[in-house]
Amino acid sequence: MTVTFIGDVHGKFGQYKTLLKKYPNTIQVGDMGVGFLNWPHGDPQQNPPHDLMVETNAFFIRGNHDNPHVCKRHSRYLPDGYGTSTKQGNMMMFIGGGYSIDRHYRREGFTWWPEEELSYDEACRIADVYHVMKPTVMVTHECPSVHTDLLYASHHRFDSSRTEKFLQTLWEAHKPQLWIHGHHHLSVEHNIQGTKFVCLAELEAREFNI
Repeated sequence: MTVTFIGDVHGKFGQYKTLLKKYPNTIQVGDMGVGFLNWPHGDPQQNPPHDLMVETNAFFIRGNHDNPHVCKRHSRYLPDGYGTSTKQGNMMMFIGGGYSIDRHYRREGFTWWPEEELSYDEACRIADVYHVMKPTVMVTHECPSVHTDLLYASHHRFDSSRTEKFLQTLWEAHKPQLWIHGHHHLSVEHNIQGTKFVCLAELEAREFNI
């Protein structure tokens, strides 16, 4: 099964639609730009493009720049902790959310939401599922700190977020073969202790046979 993963969209729905028309079977890795109340793109309930997503079998997870309440009302949304088996028998798991380093410059309820990261109870529930499922493929918005450290090895980086630390504990308990994420706006991949980490840049599309 070939799946195309798409990096952060940030409300650039015109470019996102172009990718959907080019690639069937896509999963977008968060920061779609869902539910911004000051977005100059019409009704926030209508973006991302629902009908085209259904037509092309497109799905998405939430990022830190997505309204979690609006995401949950979109039929193409993959909930945090959701897992599925691919046609090749690989287990794939999805975890969205993340931390906004610019949250102090945003307006709560319009461009930032307090629920951008998982709660403690949500994280515990998802960890239980992860330990049982032992996914072959992980799709997240943020990534474990082991990969963030490599992404910013020669640059200043902010302190690890709660999400990053949580994903790190999952990776230490079980190392998937493939871990795909966005959030950092870089096109980079590294192999770390048997896991291939792939970071997608904004609107980058990468195909994988999984």
